[in-house]
Amino acid sequence: MFLLNYKRISTVINFLLVLLFVYTGTSKLLGHQVFKEQLEQLHFLQPLGGFISVTLPVTEIISGLAIAFKPTMRWGLWLAALLMTIFTAYVGFMLAGDNTKLPCSCGGVMKAMSWKTHLWFNILFTLLAWANIYLTDIRKRE
Repeated sequence: MFLLNYKRISTVINFLLVLLFVYTGTSKLLGHQVFKEQLEQLHFLQPLGGFISVTLPVTEIISGLAIAFKPTMRWGLWLAALLMTIFTAYVGFMLAGDNTKLPCSCGGVMKAMSWKTHLWFNILFTLLAWANIYLTDIRKRE
Protein backbone atom coordinates (compact mmCIF):
# COMPACT_ATOMS: atom_id res chain seq x y z
CA MET A 1 0.00 0.00 0.00
CA PHE A 2 2.79 2.39 0.98
CA LEU A 3 4.68 1.64 -2.24
CA LEU A 4 1.53 2.18 -4.28
CA ASN A 5 1.21 5.73 -2.90
CA TYR A 6 4.82 6.48 -3.85
CA LYS A 7 4.15 5.20 -7.35
CA ARG A 8 1.07 7.38 -7.77
CA ILE A 9 2.76 10.49 -6.41
CA SER A 10 5.81 9.88 -8.55
CA THR A 11 3.67 9.33 -11.66
CA VAL A 12 1.78 12.59 -11.09
CA ILE A 13 5.03 14.51 -10.56
CA ASN A 14 6.51 12.96 -13.71
CA PHE A 15 3.43 13.95 -15.69
CA LEU A 16 3.62 17.55 -14.43
CA LEU A 17 7.34 17.80 -15.22
CA VAL A 18 6.91 16.33 -18.71
CA LEU A 19 4.07 18.75 -19.39
CA LEU A 20 6.04 21.73 -18.06
CA PHE A 21 9.29 21.04 -19.90
CA VAL A 22 7.86 19.96 -23.25
CA TYR A 23 5.39 22.88 -23.22
CA THR A 24 7.90 25.60 -22.28
CA GLY A 25 10.64 24.24 -24.54
CA THR A 26 8.28 24.04 -27.52
CA SER A 27 6.87 27.49 -26.78
CA LYS A 28 10.38 28.99 -26.71
CA LEU A 29 11.29 27.34 -30.01
CA LEU A 30 8.07 28.50 -31.68
CA GLY A 31 8.75 32.06 -30.52
CA HIS A 32 12.50 31.73 -30.99
CA GLN A 33 13.22 35.28 -32.16
CA VAL A 34 11.31 36.88 -29.29
CA PHE A 35 12.94 34.52 -26.78
CA LYS A 36 16.41 35.38 -28.15
CA GLU A 37 15.70 39.13 -28.01
CA GLN A 38 14.47 38.87 -24.43
CA LEU A 39 17.61 36.99 -23.39
CA GLU A 40 19.80 39.60 -25.06
CA GLN A 41 18.16 42.42 -23.07
CA LEU A 42 20.23 41.26 -20.09
CA HIS A 43 23.76 42.51 -20.67
CA PHE A 44 25.41 39.45 -19.09
CA LEU A 45 23.49 37.09 -21.42
CA GLN A 46 23.89 39.17 -24.57
CA PRO A 47 26.94 37.35 -25.95
CA LEU A 48 25.30 33.96 -25.35
CA GLY A 49 21.74 34.86 -26.35
CA GLY A 50 21.80 33.02 -29.66
CA PHE A 51 23.33 29.89 -28.16
CA ILE A 52 21.03 29.81 -25.12
CA SER A 53 17.94 30.55 -27.22
CA VAL A 54 18.41 27.23 -29.05
CA THR A 55 20.10 24.95 -26.51
CA LEU A 56 17.87 25.76 -23.54
CA PRO A 57 14.51 24.88 -25.15
CA VAL A 58 16.00 21.76 -26.76
CA THR A 59 17.40 20.73 -23.36
CA GLU A 60 13.99 21.31 -21.75
CA ILE A 61 12.27 19.12 -24.34
CA ILE A 62 14.93 16.41 -23.97
CA SER A 63 14.47 16.49 -20.19
CA GLY A 64 10.69 16.19 -20.49
CA LEU A 65 10.91 13.34 -22.96
CA ALA A 66 13.55 11.55 -20.88
CA ILE A 67 11.23 11.63 -17.85
CA ALA A 68 8.45 10.11 -19.95
CA PHE A 69 10.39 6.89 -20.62
CA LYS A 70 11.38 4.50 -17.85
CA PRO A 71 14.96 3.75 -19.04
CA THR A 72 15.83 7.47 -19.08
CA MET A 73 13.49 8.72 -16.35
CA ARG A 74 16.13 9.09 -13.63
CA TRP A 75 18.48 10.97 -15.95
CA GLY A 76 15.60 13.24 -17.03
CA LEU A 77 14.63 13.92 -13.40
CA TRP A 78 18.19 14.95 -12.55
CA LEU A 79 18.27 17.25 -15.57
CA ALA A 80 14.85 18.70 -14.66
CA ALA A 81 15.91 19.28 -11.04
CA LEU A 82 19.11 20.99 -12.16
CA LEU A 83 17.28 23.17 -14.69
CA MET A 84 14.60 24.14 -12.16
CA THR A 85 17.28 25.02 -9.60
CA ILE A 86 19.00 27.26 -12.16
CA PHE A 87 15.69 28.83 -13.24
CA THR A 88 14.75 29.52 -9.61
CA ALA A 89 18.13 31.16 -8.95
CA TYR A 90 17.67 33.24 -12.13
CA VAL A 91 14.22 34.47 -11.04
CA GLY A 92 15.63 35.22 -7.58
CA PHE A 93 18.40 37.24 -9.24
CA MET A 94 15.83 39.13 -11.32
CA LEU A 95 13.86 39.97 -8.17
CA ALA A 96 16.97 40.96 -6.19
CA GLY A 97 18.11 43.38 -8.89
CA ASP A 98 16.17 46.00 -10.73
CA ASN A 99 15.47 43.63 -13.60
CA THR A 100 11.77 42.98 -13.00
CA LYS A 101 10.86 45.58 -15.60
CA LEU A 102 12.25 43.23 -18.23
CA PRO A 103 9.83 40.71 -19.71
CA CYS A 104 10.06 37.13 -18.60
CA SER A 105 11.71 35.02 -21.27
CA CYS A 106 9.82 31.87 -20.28
CA GLY A 107 7.55 30.24 -22.76
CA GLY A 108 3.78 30.19 -23.00
CA VAL A 109 1.50 31.21 -20.16
CA MET A 110 4.40 31.39 -17.70
CA LYS A 111 5.43 34.75 -19.09
CA ALA A 112 2.11 36.18 -17.88
CA MET A 113 3.11 35.53 -14.24
CA SER A 114 4.55 38.26 -12.05
CA TRP A 115 8.17 37.74 -11.04
CA LYS A 116 7.12 36.85 -7.45
CA THR A 117 4.51 34.36 -8.65
CA HIS A 118 7.11 32.92 -10.99
CA LEU A 119 9.54 32.48 -8.10
CA TRP A 120 6.97 30.51 -6.07
CA PHE A 121 6.02 28.45 -9.14
CA ASN A 122 9.69 27.62 -9.73
CA ILE A 123 10.29 26.77 -6.08
CA LEU A 124 7.33 24.37 -6.18
CA PHE A 125 8.54 22.61 -9.34
CA THR A 126 12.13 22.54 -8.08
CA LEU A 127 10.97 20.79 -4.91
CA LEU A 128 8.80 18.40 -6.92
CA ALA A 129 11.71 17.45 -9.18
CA TRP A 130 14.11 16.83 -6.28
CA ALA A 131 11.40 14.99 -4.31
CA ASN A 132 10.74 12.72 -7.26
CA ILE A 133 14.40 11.75 -7.46
CA TYR A 134 14.07 10.67 -3.83
CA LEU A 135 10.77 8.87 -4.47
CA THR A 136 12.29 7.09 -7.45
CA ASP A 137 15.15 5.90 -5.23
CA ILE A 138 12.67 4.57 -2.66
CA ARG A 139 10.71 2.75 -5.37
CA LYS A 140 13.94 1.22 -6.64
CA ARG A 141 14.85 -0.16 -3.19
CA GLU A 142 11.43 -1.65 -2.41
